[in-house]
Amino acid sequence: MSAKVVFEDDALQLATWSRVFINRWRTAATKRRLTILRRHQLELIDSVDDRRIAVITILEDETGLLPPADARKEAEEIARITRDAVMLQAQIVEGRGFVAAALRAVLAGVALAARAPHPIKVFGTLEDGLPWIQQQLRRGGYHDDARGVSEVLIGLRRG
Repeated sequence: MSAKVVFEDDALQLATWSRVFINRWRTAATKRRLTILRRHQLELIDSVDDRRIAVITILEDETGLLPPADARKEAEEIARITRDAVMLQAQIVEGRGFVAAALRAVLAGVALAARAPHPIKVFGTLEDGLPWIQQQLRRGGYHDDARGVSEVLIGLRRG
């Protein structure tokens, strides 16, 4: 059981598994990379029968706090067009320093203000987020996905 990497470069890795969309950012987001993310996310939505997906975003230490304005606008557009398809959004901000803590706080505030129709939660590590991700998948009735997501995410990190 492994995720399918659908895009990868030095700044971004996109992978899918079942109805789970994984995006790992190694540097700050750019509009060009977000446009690529949008295409792959919409392809996953179209590929699952009920058009419901889980989104897991992992931000590594080097991503920094704020992407450029055109990237923020593209991220807002992605959120708007996928709003009804996303069933959960987990945001993992790796790192223990001030920048990572500040980014977690900013993302948690944005999640509250967004009033999304799905749960959004911010975590410091993948291990912290996995139980919540599994719980949300089970709540949605996706028990097979809940059982497999841990192995897939940990395998993707090692791979």
